[in-house]
Amino acid sequence: MENKKQLNSIILNFSALYAIVAILFFAFTPKTAEPNTTTSILSFLGLMLFISIPIVAVRTYVKQGGEISLGKSIKIGLLIGLLGGIVTAIYSALYYAYINPQAIDQALEISRSILEKQGSYNEEMIEKQMEITRKFFIPFSLFGQIFVGLLYGLIGGLIAGFFFKPKNQMYQ
Repeated sequence: MENKKQLNSIILNFSALYAIVAILFFAFTPKTAEPNTTTSILSFLGLMLFISIPIVAVRTYVKQGGEISLGKSIKIGLLIGLLGGIVTAIYSALYYAYINPQAIDQALEISRSILEKQGSYNEEMIEKQMEITRKFFIPFSLFGQIFVGLLYGLIGGLIAGFFFKPKNQMYQ
Protein backbone atom coordinates (compact mmCIF):
# COMPACT_ATOMS: atom_id res chain seq x y z
CA MET A 1 0.00 0.00 0.00
CA GLU A 2 2.89 2.35 0.85
CA ASN A 3 4.45 1.60 -2.55
CA LYS A 4 1.18 2.41 -4.38
CA LYS A 5 0.86 5.76 -2.57
CA GLN A 6 4.48 6.51 -3.45
CA LEU A 7 3.84 5.67 -7.10
CA ASN A 8 0.65 7.77 -7.23
CA SER A 9 2.47 10.70 -5.65
CA ILE A 10 5.28 10.48 -8.20
CA ILE A 11 2.82 10.26 -11.10
CA LEU A 12 0.84 13.29 -9.87
CA ASN A 13 3.95 15.38 -9.19
CA PHE A 14 5.54 14.66 -12.55
CA SER A 15 2.21 15.12 -14.36
CA ALA A 16 1.98 18.57 -12.80
CA LEU A 17 5.56 19.28 -13.90
CA TYR A 18 4.72 18.09 -17.44
CA ALA A 19 1.64 20.33 -17.53
CA ILE A 20 3.50 23.39 -16.25
CA VAL A 21 6.31 22.96 -18.77
CA ALA A 22 3.83 22.31 -21.60
CA ILE A 23 1.81 25.41 -20.71
CA LEU A 24 4.98 27.51 -20.62
CA PHE A 25 6.01 26.16 -24.02
CA PHE A 26 2.50 26.77 -25.36
CA ALA A 27 2.44 30.34 -24.05
CA PHE A 28 5.95 31.43 -25.00
CA THR A 29 6.72 29.61 -28.23
CA PRO A 30 6.46 32.01 -31.17
CA LYS A 31 3.73 31.13 -33.66
CA THR A 32 5.18 31.85 -37.10
CA ALA A 33 4.29 30.70 -40.58
CA GLU A 34 7.87 30.00 -41.56
CA PRO A 35 9.95 27.50 -39.60
CA ASN A 36 13.25 29.02 -38.55
CA THR A 37 16.25 28.04 -36.47
CA THR A 38 14.77 29.37 -33.23
CA THR A 39 11.51 27.45 -33.54
CA SER A 40 13.38 24.31 -34.61
CA ILE A 41 15.67 24.48 -31.59
CA LEU A 42 12.73 25.14 -29.27
CA SER A 43 10.84 22.19 -30.76
CA PHE A 44 13.80 19.88 -30.29
CA LEU A 45 14.37 21.07 -26.71
CA GLY A 46 10.68 20.60 -25.97
CA LEU A 47 10.75 17.09 -27.37
CA MET A 48 13.75 16.14 -25.23
CA LEU A 49 12.26 17.77 -22.13
CA PHE A 50 8.85 16.13 -22.47
CA ILE A 51 10.37 12.70 -23.06
CA SER A 52 12.76 13.13 -20.12
CA ILE A 53 10.00 13.86 -17.58
CA PRO A 54 8.69 10.24 -17.49
CA ILE A 55 12.29 8.98 -17.47
CA VAL A 56 13.09 11.08 -14.38
CA ALA A 57 9.81 9.96 -12.78
CA VAL A 58 10.72 6.27 -13.20
CA ARG A 59 14.23 6.97 -11.94
CA THR A 60 12.79 8.70 -8.86
CA TYR A 61 10.47 5.75 -8.23
CA VAL A 62 13.35 3.27 -8.48
CA LYS A 63 15.60 5.40 -6.24
CA GLN A 64 12.87 5.47 -3.60
CA GLY A 65 12.91 1.68 -3.52
CA GLY A 66 10.14 0.86 -5.97
CA GLU A 67 10.40 -2.19 -8.17
CA ILE A 68 10.11 -1.49 -11.86
CA SER A 69 9.25 -3.55 -14.91
CA LEU A 70 8.86 -2.51 -18.51
CA GLY A 71 5.08 -2.59 -18.18
CA LYS A 72 5.08 -0.48 -15.03
CA SER A 73 7.51 1.96 -16.61
CA ILE A 74 5.26 2.36 -19.66
CA LYS A 75 2.25 2.75 -17.38
CA ILE A 76 3.99 5.53 -15.45
CA GLY A 77 4.95 7.30 -18.68
CA LEU A 78 1.47 7.00 -20.18
CA LEU A 79 -0.23 8.25 -17.03
CA ILE A 80 2.12 11.23 -16.79
CA GLY A 81 1.55 12.03 -20.47
CA LEU A 82 -2.22 11.58 -20.19
CA LEU A 83 -2.67 13.71 -17.08
CA GLY A 84 -0.23 16.35 -18.30
CA GLY A 85 -1.91 16.38 -21.72
CA ILE A 86 -5.37 16.77 -20.20
CA VAL A 87 -4.28 19.73 -18.06
CA THR A 88 -2.54 21.28 -21.06
CA ALA A 89 -5.65 20.74 -23.20
CA ILE A 90 -7.81 22.46 -20.57
CA TYR A 91 -5.40 25.40 -20.50
CA SER A 92 -5.39 25.50 -24.30
CA ALA A 93 -9.23 25.60 -24.39
CA LEU A 94 -9.24 28.44 -21.84
CA TYR A 95 -6.53 30.22 -23.81
CA TYR A 96 -8.47 30.11 -27.08
CA ALA A 97 -11.81 30.93 -25.43
CA TYR A 98 -10.86 33.66 -22.93
CA ILE A 99 -7.18 34.62 -22.77
CA ASN A 100 -6.46 35.16 -26.47
CA PRO A 101 -9.44 34.44 -28.73
CA GLN A 102 -7.59 36.16 -31.60
CA ALA A 103 -5.05 33.32 -31.59
CA ILE A 104 -7.39 31.19 -33.70
CA ASP A 105 -7.60 33.97 -36.29
CA GLN A 106 -3.81 34.30 -36.26
CA ALA A 107 -3.40 30.55 -36.79
CA LEU A 108 -5.93 30.66 -39.62
CA GLU A 109 -4.05 33.52 -41.26
CA ILE A 110 -0.84 31.51 -41.09
CA SER A 111 -2.67 28.56 -42.70
CA ARG A 112 -4.16 30.84 -45.34
CA SER A 113 -0.76 32.28 -46.24
CA ILE A 114 0.70 28.78 -46.57
CA LEU A 115 -2.15 27.71 -48.87
CA GLU A 116 -1.80 30.87 -50.95
CA LYS A 117 1.96 30.34 -51.31
CA GLN A 118 1.36 26.82 -52.59
CA GLY A 119 -0.74 28.30 -55.38
CA SER A 120 -2.67 25.10 -56.06
CA TYR A 121 -5.91 26.34 -54.48
CA ASN A 122 -8.30 29.00 -55.73
CA GLU A 123 -9.88 31.56 -53.37
CA GLU A 124 -13.12 29.60 -53.01
CA MET A 125 -11.27 26.43 -51.99
CA ILE A 126 -9.16 28.38 -49.49
CA GLU A 127 -12.28 29.94 -47.94
CA LYS A 128 -13.95 26.53 -47.63
CA GLN A 129 -10.78 25.12 -46.03
CA MET A 130 -10.62 28.04 -43.55
CA GLU A 131 -14.27 27.52 -42.63
CA ILE A 132 -13.69 23.82 -41.90
CA THR A 133 -10.48 24.56 -40.01
CA ARG A 134 -12.21 27.19 -37.84
CA LYS A 135 -14.98 24.73 -36.95
CA PHE A 136 -12.61 21.95 -35.88
CA PHE A 137 -9.64 23.97 -34.61
CA ILE A 138 -10.30 23.73 -30.87
CA PRO A 139 -11.38 20.04 -30.78
CA PHE A 140 -8.38 18.97 -32.85
CA SER A 141 -5.95 21.06 -30.82
CA LEU A 142 -7.32 19.59 -27.56
CA PHE A 143 -7.10 16.06 -28.92
CA GLY A 144 -3.61 16.84 -30.20
CA GLN A 145 -2.42 17.98 -26.77
CA ILE A 146 -3.61 14.73 -25.18
CA PHE A 147 -2.31 12.53 -28.00
CA VAL A 148 1.13 14.15 -27.97
CA GLY A 149 1.25 13.79 -24.16
CA LEU A 150 0.50 10.08 -24.47
CA LEU A 151 3.09 9.68 -27.22
CA TYR A 152 5.83 11.43 -25.23
CA GLY A 153 4.85 9.47 -22.13
CA LEU A 154 5.03 6.19 -24.04
CA ILE A 155 8.46 6.99 -25.48
CA GLY A 156 9.78 8.17 -22.11
CA GLY A 157 8.33 5.14 -20.34
CA LEU A 158 9.88 2.75 -22.87
CA ILE A 159 13.29 4.36 -22.56
CA ALA A 160 13.09 4.37 -18.77
CA GLY A 161 11.95 0.74 -18.72
CA PHE A 162 15.09 -0.34 -20.52
CA PHE A 163 17.45 1.87 -18.53
CA PHE A 164 16.13 1.11 -15.05
CA LYS A 165 15.21 -2.55 -15.31
CA PRO A 166 16.55 -4.78 -12.55
CA LYS A 167 20.00 -6.19 -13.27
CA ASN A 168 18.84 -9.82 -13.24
CA GLN A 169 15.83 -9.24 -15.52
CA MET A 170 15.91 -9.61 -19.30
CA TYR A 171 13.17 -8.35 -21.60
CA GLN A 172 12.18 -10.61 -24.43
